[in-house]
Amino acid sequence: MAGKDPEDRTLEQDARRAGLIRLLKDPDAEVCSMAAGALERLDGMKNLPALLERYKKGGKEVQLKAVYALGKLGTEECLPILVHALGHEEEAVRAASIRVLGELKNEKTLPVLIARLNDASLTIQTMVAEALGNFKRREVARYLIPLLERENKYLLMAAMEALGKLNALDAIDDIIKLLKHPDPQVRKTAAKVLGEFQT
Repeated sequence: MAGKDPEDRTLEQDARRAGLIRLLKDPDAEVCSMAAGALERLDGMKNLPALLERYKKGGKEVQLKAVYALGKLGTEECLPILVHALGHEEEAVRAASIRVLGELKNEKTLPVLIARLNDASLTIQTMVAEALGNFKRREVARYLIPLLERENKYLLMAAMEALGKLNALDAIDDIIKLLKHPDPQVRKTAAKVLGEFQT
């Protein structure tokens, strides 16, 4: 749509909208559901400029709502502001952005998410570990395996779960060591993840 004048874009959106509205009456429930979701995203794109403005000028609560709304849209146009939110001074805004980017699984955001493994907040590090497991890229494991040597049990468990989702066989020996961890939750997670690996 880049390069088209605003009137052409409006006509194109109107045509898409009309087609999707017709599909809302389709006899197949899955088709209706897909059309409703597409219509919601299309309508949401009209609100994108206002969402971006609210994020830029709003307080923490407004910014949190904007991050989640951008996540619902899930388009490429939303990514820059979601990536920007990763560096926000408020931990809650960073956390929301990580959660949303982990759900969107856009590989363009992998480098900036990986960089957040060095965030000063253990909560943020833990959330990033969880989010990275959603990407299904085994090479991500090399950033997660070093986390298995950390002390925080929640970070350990998140890293193990993510490595399990990635089926990161390189991590098996490190996870076996955690079967002797003093915390029973860590041992339980290690046992669970070891049972999930597919060799």
